[in-house]
Amino acid sequence: MTRLAETAAAYRTEAPEPHTKLSISLPTDLVRELRAAAAESGLGVSNVVAAAVRQSIAAGDQARLDRALELDAEENAAWAADALAMTARAWADLEW
Repeated sequence: MTRLAETAAAYRTEAPEPHTKLSISLPTDLVRELRAAAAESGLGVSNVVAAAVRQSIAAGDQARLDRALELDAEENAAWAADALAMTARAWADLEW
C-alpha cells in the first residue's frame, strides 16, 4: 500500500461531515498518483485529498509545537545554568 493510501485509510470516517465543493488544479502525474492511492485505499479521491491536507496541517502544528518546546527547553537550561552559578556564589560567600 502506498504511503498516501495508508494515510488516507487512517482518516476513514463513518460519520458524514459537511462538505464544500472546491475546484483545484494539480499536475497530471500527481493526479495519477492520487487516483491510484484512492483506488488502493478503497476511498474516494476527495477523501484521500482531505487526508493529505489533514496530515499536512497536523505536521505543521507538530513542527510549531516541537519548536516551542525546544525554545522552552533552551530557556529552562539557561535559567538553570544561571541559578547554579548564583547558588555556587552564595555557597562560596557563606561563613561557616
